[in-house]
Amino acid sequence: MTEADLRDVLMLRALEREAMALAPSDPLALGLATDLAWAGAEARRRLDHRPPAGATPVVLPQDWLAERARLGLARCRQRWGPSLPQTLADAAAGPGRLLAWALAAAALFLGAVGDVLGGSQQINLLSLPMLGLLAWNLGVYALLALRALRRLLPGRRGGPPRIGQAGALQAAMLALLARAQAGLMARAAAPPPSPLASAIPGSFVHGARVQAGFLQDWLAATRPLQIARLTALVHAAAACLAIGVVASLYARGLVLDYRAGWDSTFLDAGAVRRVLGLLLGPAAALSGQTLPDAAALAGLRLAAGGSEGAARWIHLWALSLGLWVMLPRTALAGAAWWSARRLAARLPLPPAADDLRRLMLSASGVPLPVWVLPYSYQLDSAHQAVLASVVARRLGPQAALMAWPSLPLGAEDSLPAGLPGGLPAQALLLFALTATPERESHGAMVAALQAHLAGRCPLQVWVDESGWRQGLPGAAGADRLQQRRQSWVRLLAALGQAPVFVDLGSGAAA
Repeated sequence: MTEADLRDVLMLRALEREAMALAPSDPLALGLATDLAWAGAEARRRLDHRPPAGATPVVLPQDWLAERARLGLARCRQRWGPSLPQTLADAAAGPGRLLAWALAAAALFLGAVGDVLGGSQQINLLSLPMLGLLAWNLGVYALLALRALRRLLPGRRGGPPRIGQAGALQAAMLALLARAQAGLMARAAAPPPSPLASAIPGSFVHGARVQAGFLQDWLAATRPLQIARLTALVHAAAACLAIGVVASLYARGLVLDYRAGWDSTFLDAGAVRRVLGLLLGPAAALSGQTLPDAAALAGLRLAAGGSEGAARWIHLWALSLGLWVMLPRTALAGAAWWSARRLAARLPLPPAADDLRRLMLSASGVPLPVWVLPYSYQLDSAHQAVLASVVARRLGPQAALMAWPSLPLGAEDSLPAGLPGGLPAQALLLFALTATPERESHGAMVAALQAHLAGRCPLQVWVDESGWRQGLPGAAGADRLQQRRQSWVRLLAALGQAPVFVDLGSGAAA
């Protein structure tokens, strides 16, 4: 589902949830029910391509859900005006683009006005700001390389991808983005709460509640996308900072006569030669220059009155920043941006969206397959019968349960072997609570199945508690049950999944 489709689906869902709290005779509830019934039928008419010989109709549930949302929102705009849907769309967009431009401009400005050459007209070749800028970027590259290497180590292969886990800076920016969006919604929801509230007496639409529900769903469904965009933004800002520094070097060099040399308490000329060879050597080789040897550098010691014209050193520092900062950071920003584009084209429904899944499964009017894939444990016939009733209760009577044999430990390394052909309308990966959740096995299986499905059908992770409850019944095991649930929640949260806990001994949902 594309980003625009998912936004429309969640916008309409926020309105529908509020409608459920109304009395059936409420004018707005009646109007919305009429509009949605029309939108569902019209969406099915547009998308229900029937073969000529009266064969089984072909319905694409996610396409139907998106088309229904577009038609339903269009009818809402005709009936009540565009204000509320537009407010929800603004909340989804949030200050993202404004934040990107502001951060890039701030980084460029900071690099341009920062005095990396020092207050005097003497340039220290061991300038701490310049060395710090290079060290920071090289440290970032080392961490990224280490993270990539960890995924390739034995026992790590097939593990959950780390792109969904933001670093400290990305997490802080994501929280800032969420607060900014919430602030926009709060201001939009100031009394009167919504144009709908004044347009229809007794209206249910309290802007803050509709918008808060929509934004909660939106951020949960698009978290990996938001993080990919923030990653691209951070790398782009680092490149802009280096561009500003280079601009500052040449702007100051045009109007001031800088002299270059070095001073150090701990390093002699030989050590300085080795440091400069490491940092500036590639730029010197690329530009066809030769760095001075230790004897020549000894004559550039500032404390002894030595120095030379700074032009070649400014060129070398600028070229080094291009090689070590601007080019790699631009490439990393481009990779993150490309990842964000791919994510935006194939967004899944939020994990806690059973109402939308029921709608999708009922869209075709024929039974639709639901895969149940147990991992590393066997389902007996009694548990399968309970599972069928739970699936029907949660996903609707159109769900046709297809329980497959248990996938063994290590099956994640050979997917799609062991999986049925084609694609289901819904995939359920089933774990046992008695198993200790492990990133290298259970997490790897979720990641591998997500990669195989590639957003073409929704995936849910269910955890069966029946074996655990039999081993630790009653209040004595309640605390340990909660601890084990939290372990599963933490593992799956890194993969964008919220587990559904069920007791297949009784059919109860936790």
